[in-house]
Parts: sequence; structure tokens; C-alpha cells
Amino acid sequence: MTERTGEELGESPVDVLAGSFYLVGTLAFVLVSLVIGTRLVRLSLRTGERPELYLGLGILGTAVFGYGIQIVSVLVRGGPDGTNVTPLAVGLTAAGKLLHDAGVALVLFFVLTVFRKDDRRARVVFGMAVLVLWTGTLGLGFTTGYRDIFERNLFWWLEYAVIWTYPLWGAYESLRYHGMMRKRQRLGLADPLVANRFLLWALGSLGTFAATWLASWPMVLPDPTVARGLETFNYLATAAVGIATVTAYSLAFLPPAWYRRWIAGREPTGTPQAA
Repeated sequence: MTERTGEELGESPVDVLAGSFYLVGTLAFVLVSLVIGTRLVRLSLRTGERPELYLGLGILGTAVFGYGIQIVSVLVRGGPDGTNVTPLAVGLTAAGKLLHDAGVALVLFFVLTVFRKDDRRARVVFGMAVLVLWTGTLGLGFTTGYRDIFERNLFWWLEYAVIWTYPLWGAYESLRYHGMMRKRQRLGLADPLVANRFLLWALGSLGTFAATWLASWPMVLPDPTVARGLETFNYLATAAVGIATVTAYSLAFLPPAWYRRWIAGREPTGTPQAA
């Protein structure tokens, strides 16, 4: 993603507004992810359950530390086109990418553990995804030293083949389980809030998928400067999708009392609700 402030986008009020909105969206995305990830890790430490730990660390790795450190690395370089390629900038780029991709692997492991634990084919898919991801990540480091953030060699494509698609697995499984829970809910055998949580997680995963593509599509252009004319749109769209995504995650993991009442009130008449 191109990380720059509103003033750097241009002089027009629209550009400045887009940059400010992008900054607000980025901060909201990181801070809400920090709260959710930390809460899940603490829950796992208290209960001893592992899925919460995998997901919590995955969120912290991708959305907080990995993403955040990569933003800092771009700022240290002097912007996406910056020439201040110091050892600190390179180290930050490497740390950000490694933490982010470790988070991706943990999110995939969460999906495998929760939805497809005994599915041999799913384990193969998980193993192949992680192998491709880390072959790309480490190969990129060995070939470029993480110095050039615009390098698009084979290893970069391997890494991003997974980064661009990994949220879709969680979205699919969550939607599938949401349908199953809705059927049980009509029989009074499922908590409506739990059923809704699967839907919210699916929507959040689709939002992550959309935000990732919006943030990275300029990278695939032969000349990244071609995307300069669409920067304002890209900032507005990425920020809007990011805010929608963390809203879905917040309602899934930190639902306020009014939202709980609203979901409970949608229960069909005459259907017993789970306690």
C-alpha cells in the first residue's frame, strides 16, 4: 500500500480529505485489531484453548505488527518512492513482512483447526499454502535483501498469491457454518448471536480480501506511477473497506449490549432461544 499523508497526495481539499480519511481508517483498523487480537490471546491463556491463540496471534501479526511496521518502514524510506534505503528501513521492511506472513499462516491454521481439523485434503491445502507463502517471503529476502519494495520477481508473486487469497478460505467456511447454524436456530438449537458471529466473521474476511487487493493492485502494474491518478479513489476506498471490516470484527468479538438485544429480537416468534 502507498502510505502517505493527505498533504502528500496533492494540494486540493479533496486530496487532503482523502489522506485524512485514510489515516483515520488505518488507525481504526490497527487499534481495533490490537484490542481483538489481545483479547483472544488473553482468553486462550485463561481457558487453555488453542484456536483463540492462533487467531489472536494471527490478527496481531497481520493487522497490527506486520502491517504497522511496514508502514513505518515506508515512512523511514521517505515514502513509497523514497530513496532513504538505510539499514533501519530495510530491517523494518523485513520484520514487517515476516511478522505479517507469520500472521497469515496462523490465521490459516486457525481455519484448518476450527473448520477442517480431520480433513486430510484441507491439511494438504494448508501445507501447500504455507509452503508457497514462505518460499516467496524468504526467497524475496535472499534475492533482494528487502531493499527494493517495488521488486516483482518470482518470489514476490509466490508470496502474494497466498496473501491475495487466504481470507477467502475463512470467508467460505464461516458462510457455510452460518447456514448450518441458521437451520439449527430455527429449531431452537443454536444461539442466534453465535450464528450471527459466523456471518460477521465471513464479512470481515471478505473485507480483508477487498482491502488487500485495493492496497496492492498498483504493485502489479509495470509502472507503479500509472496509478498516481487514482490515488485519491484508492485512499477513500481502502479506508472505507478497512473501517467496514473492523466494524464487522468488532460486532463479532466485542458486541455491545444493543447489538445483542437486536440480534435476539430477530429470533422467529415461538422459537425457543438458547440461554
